[in-house]
Amino acid sequence: MKSETNPKTVMLKDYIIDMDSVSAKVTIDYEVVLENNTDFIVKRRTLKTDRELVVLVSKGIFYIKDCKTDHVDPLTETNLSSFLRDLKERCITLHQVHWLHTVFRESVDFIMNVITDEKLMDMCRHNVLVSTHYPHWYVPFWEQNSKLFMRLYNMFPNMSDRKKYQPSIPVIFWIERHHGANEAMYFAEKLVQSGITELNFSSHYTNYYDNNAISSKEIVSFKTIMESPYNINLRRFIDYILFDLYAQGYSSVERTFFKEYMDYLQMQQGFYGKVKEKYPAHFKTEHDIMALKVNQAKLIATCENFSEQSEAIKDLAYTGSKYSIVIPTKPEELAEEGINLSHCVGQYIERVANGECHILFLRYRDIPEESLVTLQLSGKQICQAQGMNRRPLTTQEYRFLKQWGREKEIEIAV
Repeated sequence: MKSETNPKTVMLKDYIIDMDSVSAKVTIDYEVVLENNTDFIVKRRTLKTDRELVVLVSKGIFYIKDCKTDHVDPLTETNLSSFLRDLKERCITLHQVHWLHTVFRESVDFIMNVITDEKLMDMCRHNVLVSTHYPHWYVPFWEQNSKLFMRLYNMFPNMSDRKKYQPSIPVIFWIERHHGANEAMYFAEKLVQSGITELNFSSHYTNYYDNNAISSKEIVSFKTIMESPYNINLRRFIDYILFDLYAQGYSSVERTFFKEYMDYLQMQQGFYGKVKEKYPAHFKTEHDIMALKVNQAKLIATCENFSEQSEAIKDLAYTGSKYSIVIPTKPEELAEEGINLSHCVGQYIERVANGECHILFLRYRDIPEESLVTLQLSGKQICQAQGMNRRPLTTQEYRFLKQWGREKEIEIAV
């Protein structure tokens, strides 16, 4: 007779397990074994392995050790990546390592960059290595003057701040090279005090993680102005861009400002033959006014016979006890007169050049270079006289004109 076998009964409880305990069996632990200013040792444990990452910058020693076999492998990018591969959603916090505060899986490049470069390790040992994606950018400045670099590191709130402090570093070291450490420190100290939040001395966008040394493109705006023929005072210009402009409403000083500033200096040189004002109290307004003067002067210059017309009335020039009559000889004088007194003398440019009328200036005798009243002469008659904002003549100005008119046989019809 055939025996029958009862099938095994499947019970739900047989499949209920502690998932946390299962996870614990495969957990990979990272533990900081040692840390100080420059060095750290991290242990990595699994069920099968027990390894230590040893980074001793102070000694120039870097390796990974198998704690079970005491086998040591020199640190490479490959075995470092393997050691840190399980730091996917977590990190290792280093509380005492000055140059590396947090270790992620992505920290491989930065660590390898540091331990393979003597300059970067030297910066680590002095506690001034800037922890960024590209630390090599700072090396040329360290090589130029390590003492200055250390002072900046301790002075700046954040040397890797790409808006205010990092863009200023090439300028500071350019100043140190060409004007000395005291002037460089003057810039640095004023920079910390300034309310300006962003500076850009480049002629175009600069990627501060590019592999360049102290590149002229990073300081071109500042360098161009300081090396211009306009004798810009270094400290005064530093104060101007860091404090004066802030008081004028600038929160950032971009490369467009430096371009406009050079234009402003060049326009003055071309218009006056010299730079009359290097640090204007209202830069935007003064720049626009200067541009208007230049544009009007260019328009006047296209009209022929201006100098001939001035020559024809040169005998009308006159000097009294308080006032003078001045004959403009250059187109620029007419453009400036209209802007200085806020009236429309510029609209008479073509009429003056064509001989339809003449423009004369009434000025104080002692300050003949300052605009006071503009006169329009048609034939033998003064038919218009306007001061600031089209104001009429004062009694004293009118009496002077009457006296001048009698002597020059000019009718005063205003």
